[in-house]
Amino acid sequence: MIHYIVCDDKAVFREEVVQVIDRVMMHNNMEYEKYLFDCYDEKFMEVLNHKTSLKIYILDIEVHGKSGINIAKLIRKNDIDSMLIFCTAYYQKYEKDMLKSRFLFLDFIDKNGDYQKELEESITYALKTLSMKKIIRFKNQNIIHTIAMNDILYIMRDKDRKCTIQTTDNQIIVNKPLVEFKKMLDDRFVYSHRACIVNYDRIIQFDKKNRTILFDNHMGTDLVSSRFHMKDE
Repeated sequence: MIHYIVCDDKAVFREEVVQVIDRVMMHNNMEYEKYLFDCYDEKFMEVLNHKTSLKIYILDIEVHGKSGINIAKLIRKNDIDSMLIFCTAYYQKYEKDMLKSRFLFLDFIDKNGDYQKELEESITYALKTLSMKKIIRFKNQNIIHTIAMNDILYIMRDKDRKCTIQTTDNQIIVNKPLVEFKKMLDDRFVYSHRACIVNYDRIIQFDKKNRTILFDNHMGTDLVSSRFHMKDE
């Protein structure tokens, strides 16, 4: 799933950005969510710090006295993969600062120009860039799902041979064999049980006695066989 994080203090601009996003996504047949903010407040920071992958930020530079440039620096401290797009009415004022910046932004757009066209082109490019990262992509019930591998906690098979993909904050049920998902994934994914594949890098605790695994978002699974062990054991 693609997560769009939009922050601008003008409601009209936010609405126009939403229209551009919807227009682009209409041709991509991918799941997406939009998070709209009028300031860089605590709720915005919660989304920023959330471990969900495949984020595209569309940010204003001046928002109620706070700087979008400083926000970009915070994003880049722990997140080098998300796409950063800036739109500002003060293009000339910040042009030199943006050129000198080191936080790897995708685009810097002047609101006083044909910004909707430029934004549409930038989002399209961002989607192509994200699709080249480590993801799995598959079709289910005419919906194309795009999921970053590091966003997956585990994939388990139920009694009806359906698979449940548990991500950081979402759950997807698909009619696809577990072995097919194993072929799509890289070597951080291992079988904890014949009916479950787990993301080894997201495990923070393994209770060998009770055969349970705890992930870094405090979710867990008890689909753990007696053969499963941590690499350092």
